[in-house]
Amino acid sequence: MPFFIGIVMMFVLFGILFYLSDVLEMKYGITDLKKGLFLALPLGALCLSSYFTGKIIKKNKILMKWIAFFGALLLGVSTSMLGFSKDLWFLLTMFLVGGVGIGASLPPLDSLITQGIEKEERGTITSIYSSMRFIGVAAGPPIIAILMNNSEKIMFFTLTGLSVAAALATFIANKPDKKET
Repeated sequence: MPFFIGIVMMFVLFGILFYLSDVLEMKYGITDLKKGLFLALPLGALCLSSYFTGKIIKKNKILMKWIAFFGALLLGVSTSMLGFSKDLWFLLTMFLVGGVGIGASLPPLDSLITQGIEKEERGTITSIYSSMRFIGVAAGPPIIAILMNNSEKIMFFTLTGLSVAAALATFIANKPDKKET
């Protein structure tokens, strides 16, 4: 299940960044360095939330489950809100919130994977997990481009649905013992 969640998180992230890049350029005429700075905002939020989440979770598997769950849910909520307004600051705020959600989800998922695997197999499993995440990175922009050409509403429903599915998968698949704090 963490493989699916990792794919979804990176798919949504890079799909949304592709969408934001297109909107910044086509609707607002923002290009070059300024566009790069705007695109860096959700990534900065992702990095900061990832850093602080990593500091907080330690080895507490119950906390990992809930942070990963609420991070994916936060991503779903922010993605669903994107369809309501094209205002630049609203879009950027929702992208920041989504970045925080992804950044909060990834460290617990990484930890849950590595802690649940024997040392002899850990390298293989983590490399497979990383590869799976890159499938999401590679698939996000082209699929979002196709969805954008057909219907932005369907695109937002798809991204929201995938984010909520990742949250539910996190909730269902991770069953840490009460004593694993």
